[in-house]
Amino acid sequence: MIRMLAFVVVGTCLLSIPRICVGADENVTGLRLSVRDGRLSLTEAVFVGDRKPAIVQDGPIPGVGALVSSGSAQKITLKLNQPIGEQACISFWIRTDAWYRSGVGQKIIRRELLEISGIGKCYFVQDAADCLLGWDWEQSRIKGVDWMGTYIPELPGPEWYHLVYTWDAKRGLFDAYINGTPQRTAGINLKPWDMKLSKSVVLHLGPVQMADVTIKNDYLPPEQVIRCLPAHYRGRRAEILGVYPNRKSPAIEGRRGRLMYECAVDNENSTKNWIMEGPGIVSLEDGWMRMSSRLVGGEPKGHIVYWCPKDFPNRFIAEWETQILSSHGLCIVFFAAKGTNGEDIFDKSLPPRDGTFQQYTVGRINSYHISYYANTPNNPGRSTSNLRKNSGFYLIANGPPGIPAGDTSSHKIRLIKDDARIIFEVDGRVIIDYTDDGKRYGLPYVDGKIGFRQMQWTVARYRNLRVWELKPPKLNTSIR
Repeated sequence: MIRMLAFVVVGTCLLSIPRICVGADENVTGLRLSVRDGRLSLTEAVFVGDRKPAIVQDGPIPGVGALVSSGSAQKITLKLNQPIGEQACISFWIRTDAWYRSGVGQKIIRRELLEISGIGKCYFVQDAADCLLGWDWEQSRIKGVDWMGTYIPELPGPEWYHLVYTWDAKRGLFDAYINGTPQRTAGINLKPWDMKLSKSVVLHLGPVQMADVTIKNDYLPPEQVIRCLPAHYRGRRAEILGVYPNRKSPAIEGRRGRLMYECAVDNENSTKNWIMEGPGIVSLEDGWMRMSSRLVGGEPKGHIVYWCPKDFPNRFIAEWETQILSSHGLCIVFFAAKGTNGEDIFDKSLPPRDGTFQQYTVGRINSYHISYYANTPNNPGRSTSNLRKNSGFYLIANGPPGIPAGDTSSHKIRLIKDDARIIFEVDGRVIIDYTDDGKRYGLPYVDGKIGFRQMQWTVARYRNLRVWELKPPKLNTSIR
């Protein structure tokens, strides 16, 4: 039976404390380590050795306490009564000890959270470039399924977060959530994989506290995840995963200036001065410019970047159309690209480039880039579009997917650079809206070139690239 813990909030308002949902069969059993009314409770498992967590009363929900380290960093090992493997749902709360964020000069901090011995582990990393909430499978035992990594600019705190990792190996399902928000497109099918069994669970306590750790032998469908949370936690901090439901397209038509560049890509002269880096193939057909990587042994090899030869100023409006033609791929637009010392990106003093990503992100080029379509074989259904600042590969902002995984329709894209403010739209939806304040990630970039990047699996086509000047705002006005 699902336990309900009632408590009074501002008089007689009642809130339920949910157990992890396990589908229609409420009799499914599994590990549960929790603190209720100041008492430590463990079901369907035993502690290994004499190490037990200390407890405190203040947890994520009234009446639910927290598991804390009894000293410094501490490992708590549990032996399950029944092994987990092919199907599982791991649910737990963590309380961060600080506000973790990326930025120039930030040191690397790694926090191990939970591991299933011989199967996989969950962890968090702060780096200068980004923050990462990750799940790694035990590569020596688990084959045929890739890791899951969610890159975010920051993780606010100290604060409680609810994490869920759930899989069904036979059906090819592997999902993760933070406060009920998917860490990637939920329910997306992978190839089935072989799982091993494990009866050993390790919790890592120390700077990070935990609460209500539950492990079940069942896959938790997306529609049930949100019901397992108190209402005030549902979707909390969703902005770190790019969820901004109230963004509006800016009113800029009054500031649109002259047309600076136009490339209809309807004939070979359209792109005769464009520069390809990497093993790219470009063809013009049906009024579109089609791009892909060369095939080697029947497989696409090498990533590509195709540069427009013109430099664009600090303020512009760029518009084009894009259509994804392949099942997997990743599309990026670079802009404000210049050498790290202000050179033209094709200056002969700069190292040659061949499409290798690091040459553009941590090499001798400064730029912004936005990845607006991301559905690669090793990380399918990424749930965010990412704005990064190079050189340094800093994740400075994110938003929802510009083009969802599997979408093969045509889309209208608009990129606005208004001095330090960057706005990216797909079909009128605002995906990114960020102002680079010049502090956390260094001075804002000004002018430079625009380039289109594709990872090796991508086949996509483009047309009607047009770039207008954007006039400065009138005194006491700005884009809203």
